[in-house]
Amino acid sequence: MKFGYVCTGAMLIALLSACATEPTYRVADIIQARALSNHGMDLFVAGDTTGAIKALNAVIAYGSINADDYARRAAVYGTQKNYDKALADANRAIELEPSWRRYLERAVIYQRTGSYAAAIDDLDSAANMQPNEAELLRRRAYLKIVAARFDGAIADYENLTRILPRSDTGAVGRGAALYLAGRWPEAVAQFGAMLEKRPDDGLAALWLAKARLRSQQFMSWDELEPHAGPEPEWLMARVLLTVDSNTEASQQVAKVDACERALFMGLWRVVHAKGDNAASDFQAAQQACPLDSIEASEARVELARLKVPAAP
Repeated sequence: MKFGYVCTGAMLIALLSACATEPTYRVADIIQARALSNHGMDLFVAGDTTGAIKALNAVIAYGSINADDYARRAAVYGTQKNYDKALADANRAIELEPSWRRYLERAVIYQRTGSYAAAIDDLDSAANMQPNEAELLRRRAYLKIVAARFDGAIADYENLTRILPRSDTGAVGRGAALYLAGRWPEAVAQFGAMLEKRPDDGLAALWLAKARLRSQQFMSWDELEPHAGPEPEWLMARVLLTVDSNTEASQQVAKVDACERALFMGLWRVVHAKGDNAASDFQAAQQACPLDSIEASEARVELARLKVPAAP
């Protein structure tokens, strides 16, 4: 709860000069410092980033050499998009505790700034310390797709499947990386195997339809229709396989998310209209999709295939 409303807890009262909207923290010992650091995180979780920074500033000013305090403040600064300060704190946290978690935390900040190579380097450092940590492999594989390092992404997703054999994350990621790398027959095999296990998987169905058409393998909607559901992926798969009119295709997917719609229409033009005007759709997808998304990576790849420079 914010100090602007109620002051609670004997330890926290001891840290405050008064119960006011803008509290002044007085840290007397390490016990109070730890309590205040935890309180700062509570404020952060509650959405009070300004209050969280104030509390963590007091802890660090007291003389903290605890990596958690710097990592926590880095997380708050990251939420505020104050990335220079976030990186400075993440660097200090690594100096104090060069653990795999600290490298992961800094990688997240690098990812938010679009510094994918630096993020991957940090994840490499983390993975060297914790080679079977699934979260590290998942995030590194994802960033390798974003950075167009598709062979590396494929290898990471294969390892992720080994570590988490019951999860579809590795299979989906591997298939997407194969597709983006232009290894369409292999992507067909990957997504085909997924559909054999789960015929109602709309995401796998859409990727399979895309890969089949890009590898010039005929595919009929009849193969997918018995298991089709209401999800937008099924709609796009149907339109891709059955609609030959640009106007009708646009109307059919009009309610799909702007990012996915633009990306889909670019692909539809590649498949059904020899790529005419596809570049404008892929450029629109670049604008609509998050910069660090697989969709944005796909748009960049498709623009490169069309020999159109991607946006910086």
